[in-house]
Amino acid sequence: MSKESLHKVVLRDRDGKTTCGFTYQEHFSNEIKIITREGKDQTVALSAVKAVFFVRDFKGDPQYQPIQFLGKAPTSEKLWARVRFDDGEVLEGRVSNTLDLLTQPGFYLWPSDDETNNVSVFIPKSALAGFSILAPDH
Repeated sequence: MSKESLHKVVLRDRDGKTTCGFTYQEHFSNEIKIITREGKDQTVALSAVKAVFFVRDFKGDPQYQPIQFLGKAPTSEKLWARVRFDDGEVLEGRVSNTLDLLTQPGFYLWPSDDETNNVSVFIPKSALAGFSILAPDH
């Protein structure tokens, strides 16, 4: 998606309200700005939004059941991850596969190298330049 493009979106609020419209935004911080199909500018607080769906068409099919390839796959308690700090240092190890990984200001990483002196490392997200999930830890 290009920042110059006007994207067709369906905005679903946490209270169940649905709004169809257009936005130039691709990344959201505190609010979402859309132009409704009626041409009105609307700003919605991100905290009030369940999701912003970038769609092909406003006419959805409520009967459509999306394919979920991994719906029956077992989940892992830990994930293998690689972190890159803003000073260039790279660590690899396991992180907890919980919502906390997304919502908290930091997380623990258990290094993959058993010979290292580090048993675990607490990493503030503000110190990161990069983060990648490598694989589930089975």
